[in-house]
Amino acid sequence: MSDLILEKAFELGKLIAESDRYKTMREKEAAMMADVDAVMLIERYQDLQRSHQMARMQGQELTESQLNEVYELEDKMMQHPLIKEFALIQEDFQKFLNQVNDHISEGIEGPRPAHSCGHT
Repeated sequence: MSDLILEKAFELGKLIAESDRYKTMREKEAAMMADVDAVMLIERYQDLQRSHQMARMQGQELTESQLNEVYELEDKMMQHPLIKEFALIQEDFQKFLNQVNDHISEGIEGPRPAHSCGHT
């Protein structure tokens, strides 16, 4: 039985890889990575994140100036159309994967009871 489950999981993975959502996300990623300005922004951001992580691991608190530098670079990245487009489609794809996971969980545990918002 566990072999069948793994086989079905593999089939699900293949279906996801063939989906328009996945293909579009990969196309947007390739376009972003082909853009020199986008890659430079991403690399600067990753370098900054790494250096700040190393500082935190050494027990150093980040200064307000360092935090502002991160926020400014994040804003600049999200103003780049290819980065912004990829980030949005990647977020949408992650939501889709969460839905898939919710359906798997529902298959295991049964339907979740509806939550009522009102109080009586």
